[in-house]
Amino acid sequence: MYVKNIKLNNFRNYDTQKIDFINGINLFVGDNANGKTNIIESIYLSAFGKSYRTNKDLELIKFNEQFLRIEVEYNKNDVDKNIEIFVDNLNKKYIKQDGIKVKKLSEHVGELLIVIFSPDSLDIVKGSPAKRRSFLDMMCSQISKSYFINLQEYLKCLKLKNSLLKNGNIDKDYIFVLHDKMSEYIFNICTYRKIIIEKLLKKSKIIEKNLTDFKEDIDLEYISDFINLNKEQIKEILDEHINIEIMRKSSVKGIQRDDISILINNMEVSKYGSQGQNRTALLTLKLANFEILMEEKEQIPILLLDDIMSELDSHRIGFLLDYIKNYQSIITTTDSSFAKNANNILIRNVVNGEIKI
Repeated sequence: MYVKNIKLNNFRNYDTQKIDFINGINLFVGDNANGKTNIIESIYLSAFGKSYRTNKDLELIKFNEQFLRIEVEYNKNDVDKNIEIFVDNLNKKYIKQDGIKVKKLSEHVGELLIVIFSPDSLDIVKGSPAKRRSFLDMMCSQISKSYFINLQEYLKCLKLKNSLLKNGNIDKDYIFVLHDKMSEYIFNICTYRKIIIEKLLKKSKIIEKNLTDFKEDIDLEYISDFINLNKEQIKEILDEHINIEIMRKSSVKGIQRDDISILINNMEVSKYGSQGQNRTALLTLKLANFEILMEEKEQIPILLLDDIMSELDSHRIGFLLDYIKNYQSIITTTDSSFAKNANNILIRNVVNGEIKI
């Protein structure tokens, strides 16, 4: 799988722009606030139907314009395919695959496989549990449509439940009915998360040792109240906390509190890891993510690296460039000196929303 080109119309600071890509390293160089990250964001948007930088689609439309359109042409299994994203200033939005409108987002996520690195990605290692769950959910959703549907339905139930608790409109019997549905979703989600984390750990151990010359060993621990429980046991846990939740006016139990503990040499890296260890752990997890997607989907994901080279030292940059040399990557940077010896690379400059060779 690789992206052949993308057409941007009224997206962020781009007026009308077509960008062609090689099936190798695509490097976009420029000062900050010129539109490099917008290229990465447009591909992410095409893959997930939403941005990773904002929850408001209207912010994506170029100032004083009425709509945006993104068209991505990509190759999958030697067949050329395309995705179109359209948003207007009245909040009309659609996604098309090969000219056919997508009815549900679950039908779309996983069609265009991506793995993204950005400066915010470091929060996966040292940030809140929500960042690690988001990383895990993104990976699982690209692999399994069933997982994505279960997650969507669970979050709908959770939102409804929290609304009832917050407003004081307490109908315990109705909440118990919600718990019945939620327990099934929790069982499915938790079971799949555990499977993927085990695969992630297996891949990560190999990558971490190669990256650190066997000096560091990584471990991952899935933290959840619901591991290895059946649906009835899960519902019991939800039901028995209802009185506490009524007092607190919010849910206190659920997979929205799950976490992944990341350890390097048996120490929790978020608390005790050095800056270098944090970056190594992130690089390890993302490359393990890449390998799992490649194996599970039998497709090569597209690597999106948004200005992360400045976060890595020369050793890690060298390891990464050697790793990605046979895959398609789209990289943004303010300084291209790290790529002077790279092969299969196309370097272009980005100036005020225009691509220049």
